[in-house]
Parts: sequence; C-alpha cells; structure tokens
Amino acid sequence: QFLTSAPALTVVAFCVLLAAAAGITFRFLSGWWAHGTALGILAVAFAVPYAAFTRHTVFPFSPGVSTAWLSVIAAAAWQHLYVRRRMVKSEAERDRYQHAMHFVTHEMRTPLTAIQGSSELMSRYALTDEKRQQVALLIHSESKRLGRMIEMFLNVERLSAGEMELKQDSFSVRDVMTACVGRVAPLAERKRISITMDPLGDAVLTGDRELLEYAFYNLLTNAIKYSPSKTAVTVFGGRDGESYQVSVEDQGIGIDQKEVRKIFQKFYRTRKAEQSGEAGTGIGLSIVEQIVVQHGGKIEVTSAPGKGSCFTLTLPVGQAVAQKPLSAN
Repeated sequence: QFLTSAPALTVVAFCVLLAAAAGITFRFLSGWWAHGTALGILAVAFAVPYAAFTRHTVFPFSPGVSTAWLSVIAAAAWQHLYVRRRMVKSEAERDRYQHAMHFVTHEMRTPLTAIQGSSELMSRYALTDEKRQQVALLIHSESKRLGRMIEMFLNVERLSAGEMELKQDSFSVRDVMTACVGRVAPLAERKRISITMDPLGDAVLTGDRELLEYAFYNLLTNAIKYSPSKTAVTVFGGRDGESYQVSVEDQGIGIDQKEVRKIFQKFYRTRKAEQSGEAGTGIGLSIVEQIVVQHGGKIEVTSAPGKGSCFTLTLPVGQAVAQKPLSAN
C-alpha cells in the first residue's frame, strides 16, 4: 500500500492546537501540574507523526515538534514573568501597607499618650479648677482627634464596599470651599503660602456635603504640605454643561508622570512625597477619589516634577446621585 501525505490544513490545525494547549496550560495551571501537562503536549507532538505513519500517512515531524517546544517555552516564560511581576507588586503593596500601619499606630499613640498622661495627672494630684479644666479640654480634643482617625480608616472600607450611605444635601460650592480655605489658612500662614480663591459662582451641588468637604479639604492640605514656603495655592472653578469643575493648583514638588496613575491607590506615596519629610499615610487621595466617584464625578490631575500639581474634581450639578458599590483599589 502506498503512503499518502497528510493534508497541509491538517498539519496547520495540529500546530495551532498544540500552541493553544500550551497557552491554556500555563494560563490556568502552575507548578508540577503545568510541567506535567507540558510534557504530555510534547509527547503528543512526537507521537502523532509516528501513529500516522503506522496508518500509511506521512505526517511532517518538524512542524508539530517545533511548535510544541516553542509554545511550551514561550508560555512557561510568560507565566514566570507574570507571576514574578505580581509577586513584586504584592511585596510593594505589603511594604506600603506596613509603612502606613506603622505611621497610623504612631499617630494613634500620640493622642492616647496625652489622654493617659492627663487622666493620670488628674487622678494623682490636686489640681486647681483652672488646671483641671485645661486637662479636661486636652483629653476631650485628643479623644476627638483619635476618633476622627479611626473614622477615616473605617470610611475607606465603607466607601470601597459601597456600604456608606450618601446624604442628599443641597449646598453651594462657594460656601464649602470658603469654609475649607478658612480651615487651612493657619497651616498656610505658617509656611507663608498665599491662598487665592477665584469667584466660584452660585452653583449648587447635591450630595453628601460632609464627605465632599473632606475631599476639598484634603486637596488643599496636600497642596500646602507639599509646597515650599512663599509659594501660592489657587482655587478656581466653573460650570461645564451639567457638571461643575473645581480645581486646586499649587506650586509644589509635583508628581512624576509614571506615578500619577498610582497616587489614588491605598497607602501609595510618591517618592518625592516620602523624601519631603512630611508625614502621611498615602490614603487621603484614595478616599477623595472614592468620594468623587460615589457622587457620579471624576478626579483628574496634571503635574510635573518641580512645577506643581493641579487636581480637578468634576461633579454633577444640582441632581441627586445614586450610590453604587466601588471596587477597592
């Protein structure tokens, strides 16, 4: 009986199947399971030409075997690089988390120490009424400070899961920004930074005033913290169709373009921010972004190292927002 050649289309289909099998193997399997399956793919590539020959069909040996080897090597290399990249990313996130937790525990220890020391002072010594009132005020302010810190971290998780119910207040953008500028004025004065607020008009937003005020306040404090003395921070905004844009622009250290897309990740701090000596957890901007997104808006940033940054919040005007769950960063 004469030998016949296998159709070219059959050979091509066989090679495609080998390549697909290698890709699927290293996409969904790992370790010994992946390596064992890869050996099985190579065995099939060697066995099919022999099996075809026993049935009087010439099936080219080289295409199948070459495809199998190259596909297995490429898929294994991809898996190695993919796993390594995820491992490096996971280690970096863990380091940021540990650094943030170290900062948080340190910050929480400060008010706790003040509260413990003050209460001990009141219990051990006979204080005058005036001194006792001063100590009581200190305990009260430090306990409130500790409560705000705990609430901030709880809010991150609530916002991430969409479990925090948004209030539906109607308020003036100008009033909220004026209040925020007033709150950060002492911090700006200490660094001799001028704050200019352009006319913001009479636009009315509908949403959770307290949360949005936190978002505006966070952007202002960041602008002051990461700006050198004798510089300027500018607040400006205006209506854009059915939305309102509020921008906070500074003349600070700026952000490298490679880091701009990472600054909204939990616990992430830019290299320049860490080198600045300013304390921080890297969690504030994560909260800001989630607040804005929950209100149906978006946040954008333009920045360049040494030339400052401009954060712009875009929010819907005068309409109730539907709360939606948000995936954690």
